Amino acid sequence: MEWFGNKSNDASAPKLPYGARLRGAVTFDDLTGKLGASTFNFDWPESPQTIEAIGDIDLGAGNRLYRLYLTDDAFLQIATVNGEPGDVNLFVYAESINPASKDAFERWCTAGRLPEYTLGHASYQRVWGEGEGMAPPVPLEESVYKKDLTTADYDLTLYSMLYSRELPGMDRNELLLVAGEDSGPTDFVISQAVGIPLSTAEFEIT
Repeated sequence: MEWFGNKSNDASAPKLPYGARLRGAVTFDDLTGKLGASTFNFDWPESPQTIEAIGDIDLGAGNRLYRLYLTDDAFLQIATVNGEPGDVNLFVYAESINPASKDAFERWCTAGRLPEYTLGHASYQRVWGEGEGMAPPVPLEESVYKKDLTTADYDLTLYSMLYSRELPGMDRNELLLVAGEDSGPTDFVISQAVGIPLSTAEFEIT
């Protein structure tokens, strides 16, 4: 298996699940997209999508998240536990929010998140955080690789909150991931990404 598109046998390079690598292709099951076309709060990605970059988030205790950033403003998120693949989620970016200043962005990141979030016609309930009051966002450190695994092209801090809603007529929930993305003094944005959990039969990496 290649490492992030690097064919060397570097023992220190992580082995990614499902053959994931830079510049690989991801194909999605169009039937899932057709079934949810009138229900999803996002557009189903056309196939194939090229893996333009890979993000690595170390959650600790052997848990990691790998994000395969795709051509059309989407990413495939793969959770692993001690190297073994777990949940897979597809996310498609919605409209981003650009704070007026870094101070305004930092105030948003440190403020609590409400138990309900509305995006377009859909309302989502908070998944992370207990109770009905405000809950702090979860900080995550991500390293993003675009050329190979030798050196990260950039690092960023994500101040994240996960929301969810039931999809009418479908046996799954739709997810909304809202995150303040801090890449530096002049590079910050609040992203909104909508998607669904995928089974291994609903995507293929080649």
